[in-house]
Amino acid sequence: MRGKTRLLVILVLAVALLTAFVPVAGLAEGNKTYFTGEECWVADLAPGLWEPLGNGKFRVTGMEQQFTDDTDDPRTTGDTYIVVNAVLDPNTFSGPMHGTFEIVNDQGSWSGHWVGQLDYGASSIHAVGHGSGAYEGLVGYWTYNRPGPWACFTIDGYIVETGGE
Repeated sequence: MRGKTRLLVILVLAVALLTAFVPVAGLAEGNKTYFTGEECWVADLAPGLWEPLGNGKFRVTGMEQQFTDDTDDPRTTGDTYIVVNAVLDPNTFSGPMHGTFEIVNDQGSWSGHWVGQLDYGASSIHAVGHGSGAYEGLVGYWTYNRPGPWACFTIDGYIVETGGE
């Protein structure tokens, strides 16, 4: 039980760290643009390293996957590349996850970090990323939810204009 508590604390701290990336002034000015959409799996690019932990679980590091994000804001639509790190129970298809992502389209890209939880194949993920190219000076926040292991994710998020260059 202590291990589960420790993992929960780490995930909460990671989300708190992720939310610290946007200046409070940017949020107070009300310069958020909301978006919704869908993310669907395209391919597994690299399996990463799967290490047995001796308790029936596996540590996954460096698994690479490709998805396609299609949202109602063209700035957050594109080819998505993620790196997955996790501790998974293969019997329940559950465990904490974290990693990096990049969303690429013709105008620019988003790069950032994400944290999430896998529960019996359903996923909940929170991500924050910084824009480049035409999106320079923007920060995006994403929430991804997937009802089952082979379903597409639903996406809810917003972009904040930080005023930075």
